[in-house]
Amino acid sequence: MIRFASAALAATLLLAPAQAQDAFPVTIEHALGSTTIEAKPQRVVTWGWSAQDVVIDLGVTPVGMPFFAYGGGDDGILPWTEAALAEHGMDMPVVLPNGTEPPIEAIAALRPDLILAPYSGLTPDEYATLSNIAPVVAYPEKPWFISWQDVVRLTGTALGETEKAEQLVADTQAWLAVETAPYPEMQGMVFANFINRNDGQVSVRNAGDPRVELFADLGMVPAGKPDVATGEPDAFYYYLSYENFDRIPAEVLVSFFDNEQAAADFFAMDLIQLSPLVAKGAYTRLVGEELTMSVSGAVTPLSLRWGFPEVATELGRAVKAASSD
Repeated sequence: MIRFASAALAATLLLAPAQAQDAFPVTIEHALGSTTIEAKPQRVVTWGWSAQDVVIDLGVTPVGMPFFAYGGGDDGILPWTEAALAEHGMDMPVVLPNGTEPPIEAIAALRPDLILAPYSGLTPDEYATLSNIAPVVAYPEKPWFISWQDVVRLTGTALGETEKAEQLVADTQAWLAVETAPYPEMQGMVFANFINRNDGQVSVRNAGDPRVELFADLGMVPAGKPDVATGEPDAFYYYLSYENFDRIPAEVLVSFFDNEQAAADFFAMDLIQLSPLVAKGAYTRLVGEELTMSVSGAVTPLSLRWGFPEVATELGRAVKAASSD
């Protein structure tokens, strides 16, 4: 299943005039230290989520990128990443071995001059080890916590392409506005983004989580936390039992499922059907690992162009239902 950007966005990305590259060396401050990149990188390895797409969008072919077990199929390559590489005539990067820790030997073998990990769980020890191979750029504040816009900007700075990066952010935001324009009901709509844990609870993401902020950027408002919520107070999410599912203080629910059977089974449960939002159809039923990753995982301009049109249509249906009497 391949989706394409609108003609206007595609033309902007492909035909934009050449822009001046930034001067080097450049120093980037991040949560794990201060990294100086002496010259424009030529051999870039990405780690974690998202960076490989942005590198490609900015005109650079990564020499190595992570294996995506969720949404990447048997070869570990996300469909929009594969399509973009083919579209730009780029060589396929080496897909690093699947795992939660960076494969140090495999990365070193690629002889990178930059390792990009802005949306990752890189530890201080891993950062120190990788820094013996090449300059490493990690996340700005904390692991797995950065907006797609900041991934683009940080990557642009590291590659010496800040103007291209700013243009990519602006073009993508303008395109998202066009995609959601048919659904004015989204503006000011209070929403909750959740996944089913299959253990008698759902996990609801808090405001501030990058996956929540994507929808907040569209003009929607993240819901607060009910007093019956459980979980760590400083986590990006809270837990809610099925018995309290109807206590989510939202006007519309944004939900993702790996497959259609999982969605059907969840919404068929008696406790879930007690929710007035479910009764009136004020919820999304977004299905598939690839679609979930495109807008609720490894979010990038590339992934949004691939998956967001389908999400916009389903979300638009749900907010219209939420607005009905």
